[in-house]
Amino acid sequence: MLNDYLKKMISEYADDALDLDATRQVSDLIARNREAEEYFTRLQSLRRLTAERLGDEPEDPTLELRMMNALRLRSYERTWWERVFASRVLSPRTATAVAFAILVIVLFLFSWFQAPVTRFLSDTQAKVERLSDEAQTELTERRQELTESLGELLAPPISDDDEDKRTGSTMDQEVSVA
Repeated sequence: MLNDYLKKMISEYADDALDLDATRQVSDLIARNREAEEYFTRLQSLRRLTAERLGDEPEDPTLELRMMNALRLRSYERTWWERVFASRVLSPRTATAVAFAILVIVLFLFSWFQAPVTRFLSDTQAKVERLSDEAQTELTERRQELTESLGELLAPPISDDDEDKRTGSTMDQEVSVA
């Protein structure tokens, strides 16, 4: 079975595109191998038929390139990612330049926004401390109020006799003062 390399060598032999040593080797291969001889015969027939059908057409050096490109495009459908890289939009130099530009822009924006962010954080911290102090003061006042009201609630009840004694003694003091 002929591999692609041997077929390529036989095609180049038919085109007289090989050097002398390679020409001898391919000639020996065709003489020894029946399959190589059949391939060479079919290749010669194809060339003869092509020459008969096309006639004397001027050679177009770009024709072969266009045919190869058309065959390559038909062989598989490239993805959008492959087409982008094939068009060299994202070449390594372009990608490096874009990455560097983005880095510079990010550093510039970071330094530009650093002062307002720092000011915002310090203002926020001051507000939090002020609110914390206010809350602490308010809690202290409430605790004192609760302690006083709890003290009044937990104080022993005053009976009517004790109340008369208090009011009586206060009246006696007022009378003696007058």
